[in-house]
Amino acid sequence: PSPFFFTCRTSITQSDIFSLGVTLYEVCLRRPLPTHGEEWQDIRHGKLQPLPATPLPLEIIIQEMMNPDPKQRPDAPTLLQKRELLSVEQKQLLLEKNRVQEANLALAVQK
Repeated sequence: PSPFFFTCRTSITQSDIFSLGVTLYEVCLRRPLPTHGEEWQDIRHGKLQPLPATPLPLEIIIQEMMNPDPKQRPDAPTLLQKRELLSVEQKQLLLEKNRVQEANLALAVQK
């Protein structure tokens, strides 16, 4: 487990969600994060820099994942349900499922 796990006494899952959020944040910033200083303190307090080349829904997910309060972070099942994080295949399946539901509703109305 990460040092964050031991210092904040959170569950491994909450710590892992934070770590994944930090990794995504770094990728979106296109540079490594500082290990100390004002920017690092801002990050620890949930004050993140804007990510201009990142779609807003993804930026919001990253902010949620890096929430300083571990209880406010999404858990893995919640993240897996976010449309922005679905694979192309999962999005296609969701579209097909919606089409089937709409067709079934149309049939039910006709009866």
